[in-house]
Amino acid sequence: MDQQKLVELLQACQIPDTQKVKAATAELRKNFYPHPDALIGLLHIIVSHPEATIRMLAAVQALRLVPKHWEGMAAAQKPAVRSELLQAIVREQDAKCRHGQSRVIAAIATFDLEGKEWDELLPAVVQLTTSDNVAYREVGSYIIYSLLEANPTYFQEELPKLFELFSKTIRDPQSRDVRVNTMLSISSLLMLIDADEDEQSAQAVQEFVPAMVDVLKDAVDGGDDERIQQCFEVFQSFLAYESSLISRYFKDLLQFMIDLAANTNAEDDVRNQALSFLAECTKYRRLKIQAIPDMGAQLMRKSLTILSELADDDDEDDTTPARSALSLIDQLASNLVPRLVIVPLLDDFPSYANSQNPGQRKACILALGTCAEGAPEFVSTQIKSVMTLVLNLLKDPEQGVRHSALLGLIRLGEDLSDSMAAHHDDIMNALVMNLDAAASNVADEKNAEIIRSVCGAVDSLAEGLGPDVMAKYGETMIQRIGTFLSHPDPKVKSSAAGALGAIAVSIKAAFTPYLKQTMEAMSSYLMAESGEEELALRSSICDSMGRIAVGVGAQEFGPYVMPLLMASEKALHLDNPRLRETTFILWSQLATVYEGDLGESLAGIFKGLFDSLELDEEELELDVPEEQKGLVDEEIVVQGKKVKVKSAYADDDDDDDILDEDDDDDWDDFVGVSAQALEKEIALEVLSDVIYASKEKSAPYIEKAVELVAPFAEHSYEGCRKTAIGTLWRTYACVWEVMEKQTGQKWEPGLPLKVQPVAQVAKLGEIVSTATLQIWLEESDRDTVTEVNRSVASALKTCGPAILGQKDMMEQIITVLGTLITRAHPCQLDLGEEEEDPSLLQGSSEWDWLVVDTALDVLIGLACALGTQFAEVWKVFEKPITKLLSSNEAIERSTAVGVVAECVAYMGSAVTPYTSTLLRPLLHRLSDEDKETKSNAAYATGQLMYHSEDAGTYLPAYNEVLGKLEPLLQIKDARLQDNAAGCVCRMILAHPDQVPIADVLPVLADLLPLKEDYEENKPVYGCLHKLYTLSNPTVQELTPKLLNVFQQVLGPPEEQLEPETREVVQEMVRVLTK
Repeated sequence: MDQQKLVELLQACQIPDTQKVKAATAELRKNFYPHPDALIGLLHIIVSHPEATIRMLAAVQALRLVPKHWEGMAAAQKPAVRSELLQAIVREQDAKCRHGQSRVIAAIATFDLEGKEWDELLPAVVQLTTSDNVAYREVGSYIIYSLLEANPTYFQEELPKLFELFSKTIRDPQSRDVRVNTMLSISSLLMLIDADEDEQSAQAVQEFVPAMVDVLKDAVDGGDDERIQQCFEVFQSFLAYESSLISRYFKDLLQFMIDLAANTNAEDDVRNQALSFLAECTKYRRLKIQAIPDMGAQLMRKSLTILSELADDDDEDDTTPARSALSLIDQLASNLVPRLVIVPLLDDFPSYANSQNPGQRKACILALGTCAEGAPEFVSTQIKSVMTLVLNLLKDPEQGVRHSALLGLIRLGEDLSDSMAAHHDDIMNALVMNLDAAASNVADEKNAEIIRSVCGAVDSLAEGLGPDVMAKYGETMIQRIGTFLSHPDPKVKSSAAGALGAIAVSIKAAFTPYLKQTMEAMSSYLMAESGEEELALRSSICDSMGRIAVGVGAQEFGPYVMPLLMASEKALHLDNPRLRETTFILWSQLATVYEGDLGESLAGIFKGLFDSLELDEEELELDVPEEQKGLVDEEIVVQGKKVKVKSAYADDDDDDDILDEDDDDDWDDFVGVSAQALEKEIALEVLSDVIYASKEKSAPYIEKAVELVAPFAEHSYEGCRKTAIGTLWRTYACVWEVMEKQTGQKWEPGLPLKVQPVAQVAKLGEIVSTATLQIWLEESDRDTVTEVNRSVASALKTCGPAILGQKDMMEQIITVLGTLITRAHPCQLDLGEEEEDPSLLQGSSEWDWLVVDTALDVLIGLACALGTQFAEVWKVFEKPITKLLSSNEAIERSTAVGVVAECVAYMGSAVTPYTSTLLRPLLHRLSDEDKETKSNAAYATGQLMYHSEDAGTYLPAYNEVLGKLEPLLQIKDARLQDNAAGCVCRMILAHPDQVPIADVLPVLADLLPLKEDYEENKPVYGCLHKLYTLSNPTVQELTPKLLNVFQQVLGPPEEQLEPETREVVQEMVRVLTK
């Protein structure tokens, strides 16, 4: 082999000339690397070439060739090569070259050590690592790290010796490099340790934690950015393994990190990394944090302090400690029990809102808005206590504070509009005030931010405020905001368009007078075909027009729909991701408004969505040594793109450039998801909407849709998995509903099936159930599991028991529900855990509870689909549901009681064997401190007494129940009056002779017609009908009053009465008015 030519080609790869680099790369791959001599040549360059960049590049390429050629090399040559490599690395002065050479040594050692060769390596490396010469220790410690990184499993039996060595090197008195290399080595060994089987190793690792904190402190004090980052990465790596490896010092570590983050003397990057670590801990060790007294509160309060540093010119895209603190607050609210973290915020809110420091005033409202996203239910119950302060912040003399208050209001509005009902007028007046103040000088950038934020607040609040409030302010807001469609700033135009779309959705037909003028003002922006800002504006206009269509309805929007569809199809070819996504969403809106009746455009819509799902995802390839392949996923994400992992030493047929020698760490900065995957997530969801809205019209496209969607259930991106499952189930429901409409047959509960699905539906059910069962039991993403739960529950209620006949479906549903309801599912555990200590379960974050809540909804779905047969399934779940009935958390008690009620209603008389075990806790819950729980208990108790045939058990409790219901009939909240009335009426229906009707019925009559829970109209009017049938004197005396009630309930709103109940009321009216 021509050694000089090899050197020249490597040198050519360093020239800043793409063509020359490609030519050199191609020649190396074609004429050199396939031959064993190439490895010898590269190793010779590593140990002898005078240029560090060439030595480094040779090391990178040698690393690729070791698996190809090392084993085939002549045995006689190897000892000299090994010796030369060790000698060369000791005299190497360049750190990157040393690291490259260490990896080459590790790659060779992977083969040699397994083959019982190079026995002298480990003693030599240990000798270097324990040498008096600090440079030797740095070399030795990095070789050890490289060996462990390359082949950790080889050292499984050597852990005690390694830990003994590390106990010295982690405290090396002279070299930060040795100490950090030791941390990296420990991190590489974590995968080997099973704390249950190897307590000694687990304890040894735990004892390194304080020393590792000292290493990080030293790196921070020394301002050594590279070492600081490596230290943080090591601590991050602990979160992927068993929590016991760090548990002894976990509290101290959290304390160190939050103190470091709050230290304004530290570098911003250091503080950001500390906050990032805490956010990851909150996400992956949430149960452990909850178990540490006051830790959640401290994290919230320190984050609030850091957030107070937010500057007026701070950009949302900047990574500052204040922004990182807001991200941590988001994680705290989303992952911890709300009372542990949000109550401290609410306690401190008044002092922050009234502070002289504008930063504190901004911090409290931004934090509150962020918490509302993470725990909307909890914040909705507490928002009244701080609304006056929120309104004051919207009127703050400081423009920066008002801007932050508007941003906070945007987030509050998305989920809490109803909870702010008493302040709707004040909110709208504050928005108008801010809008008018900013409109005085539209050229000012800060004023433009205020305008955009006011429009954003209207956008988020409009639907929740409701048509009455929005109609009151609609005209003035439409006129004011409409003027900003001609604002010079495209972002302001976009925000204005969004607000107008939201107003249209809220006030519906009342927007019609403004439709023509608004569409004309917007239409010119739909023509943009280039320019980033122009296409972003076109995207916002597209979204707004779709919402306007939803608001004004099909007939009024008719003149605009076809031109808009034509423009949308052209938009797909402008290569703008956001515009493509908003185009898809527009299709969803129009398909819904027109129920799929979009003429030839419907075919274009399906084609556009199918084309998106068939897009090739942008791929990169990273080279990973064979021995490391088991340590990473086959597909990962790097710098926003999906990456396929391949062997570093596989044959390369392409002409990619040789890896840059600066790629010292291939595994840094794994972030993001490919743009194509994000687009496909939207396309999948829109496809679901279009199919369901189009019903029969979607039939020609169903087969291809299912064929394209099913594989996404196992996509590497959880957003695609989630939407794929949802789309499959909605498609199944759509096809089922069409089948029922065509056959005229409605499903009936129970197995075997009384109504058989047609072959197409049965086949689709097989595909859907198979895709679901592949991920449901093991899926670690919380949102994906929640979506699976929702989809299965909805399908069981809509389509009945047919899906339960699919292979393993019934058994697997029961299994997965068991793990979810007892919080033992992978998505409910801390990362790396197989089970949790029950003592840590002190409640749930709202998103964690949603997983359980939707699982309970699947249980209700099973009851609906099985009817009386569900009694056998109830045996499995009676104990965990009963446990939830006595939970310390009100939401858990109220939900569990509601589940009991629904299941009893569907089981019917089959509930009889469970009467005694259900009656006791329900009686207790009738006196619950939580109104929602009491209301559900009234509903459940009535269902139990109506359906159970075990009168001997429940009749003795009749008087007790009536006594507990009496005060509930006076409480106008949480549907208490309606549910209590329904319970009394079911008790009368079951045993009219056991209820003092003369005392009870006049009270009930005064409550009619029911105002909130129309479902209870069925037992109420059924009860009255029965009493008339029995010629009860009390009901006859009340006839004049009841006739007036009957007339009201037969009027609007139509949904007050189900068809059967309406017939019952109409019959009573006919008989009583003869």
